Amino acid sequence: MSSFSCQHYEVAADRCLLLKTDCVPGRKGCVLKNTCKFAIPAEERIRRKEEEKRQRHETI
Repeated sequence: MSSFSCQHYEVAADRCLLLKTDCVPGRKGCVLKNTCKFAIPAEERIRRKEEEKRQRHETI
């Protein structure tokens, strides 16, 4: 497990204030994009987050 610190991260909503979307460290436009290495590529983590959102909406 790792952690990070970002001035654009809104903890309560798990959102990026800079990009106005879900926080996925390393995604396009993220201040961490070229400064960190990730075990799972940002694109894969974005895809997983979108799938989770769809599943939550389908059950409502």
